[in-house]
Amino acid sequence: MTAEELAEIAATIRRDYSPEALDPGVSEPTVVESGGGSALVLPGDQQPEPLRSMRLIDAAAVGTTLVITFTWADGTDDDTVYLMPLDCRDEQLDLGAHWAVSYFLLRFIEHSLGGPRDAWADRTTVMSDRLRVVRPWRAAWEADPAG
Repeated sequence: MTAEELAEIAATIRRDYSPEALDPGVSEPTVVESGGGSALVLPGDQQPEPLRSMRLIDAAAVGTTLVITFTWADGTDDDTVYLMPLDCRDEQLDLGAHWAVSYFLLRFIEHSLGGPRDAWADRTTVMSDRLRVVRPWRAAWEADPAG
């Protein structure tokens, strides 16, 4: 993926994973009708992880590395800032295909951070008291193909 393509992905993450975008504005499960059909919308505290606890600070393309910066608001908030970098030089992605972008983001963000913080703690490197680096799931798999 080129740096320019990655900048588009970072902009998509800022748009789709911002706290405002993830706040559905409902207090109970609600069926919402749209042009594409109907969908069940859950209140923030009933959404699956990481949508429930991830608070995106920023997403940036640093050359061909995508870096997601976030905090984790799971009720044990300690103001720790997490960085999740992904080397995208070898990624091939058709930005015109909505499903391809959605699948990439699902794999990179939601699969990497799915479940409670303990589920990805073993892929987290402590940099200082309140700064951690999370190795994305794909990168963890490549580092240890045996799983």
